[in-house]
Amino acid sequence: MPVTGPEGPDSTQIRRMFDVLAPRYDLFNHLMSFGLASAWRRRALKGLKPGMKVLDVGCGTGDLAMEAARQVGSRGEVIAVDFSEKMLEFAKRREAKEAHGRTKAVLIRWVHEKAEDLPIAANASDLAVSGFVLRNLYQNIDRILAGVRDSLNSGGRIAFLDFTEPPNPFLRRAWRFYMDTVADFYGKLLFGRDYPEFYLTESASRFSKPADFERRLREAGFKDIRTEFMMFGIIVLYRAVK
Repeated sequence: MPVTGPEGPDSTQIRRMFDVLAPRYDLFNHLMSFGLASAWRRRALKGLKPGMKVLDVGCGTGDLAMEAARQVGSRGEVIAVDFSEKMLEFAKRREAKEAHGRTKAVLIRWVHEKAEDLPIAANASDLAVSGFVLRNLYQNIDRILAGVRDSLNSGGRIAFLDFTEPPNPFLRRAWRFYMDTVADFYGKLLFGRDYPEFYLTESASRFSKPADFERRLREAGFKDIRTEFMMFGIIVLYRAVK
């Protein structure tokens, strides 16, 4: 599936790509991350308490949204936004399966909408999260950050997970080799010709590096910005306060 060009794919191409990848997307993430993706997402939700309101930006098949729902409980609220209908379909099926037999499970509000069209509910959320999403939406990142800010209540927090090119040249070469060989093998095994070859490394290369993204967060109205690195600097978690 060719999605790249001289300036990278546009949002329509990216949406179509995720629509196609949706059925086996979770398995691909599990294999590619050595099974660590779930732990990284739980780390992003650190500090979440029962009764809180959460916004999941680019929820995909619902990993972060459903973990957040378990933590905030029946008194909390989760709004999960994604522009891929297929991803949302799988997320809703997962929610229905996990909620079967429960009487006090929080209902997640699944919203088919672009991240750049936030806020869904202004000044409402205690925490806005995203898991490996913003890198795909680099063309509209400043508009998205403004929408996230307007979605949060006073003192609301963000926790954005993504991966980036390691700053160390040796690690960067090793990471690119892994992504273009092992991850590419998993992708072709699971998705066949639909796998977007080299998209992952190219999207990380196009997206803002941590220092630049911190600047964008400040300009969007966030403070107390902290950047946490995991897995030799490949995985990055941005935290900040409105």
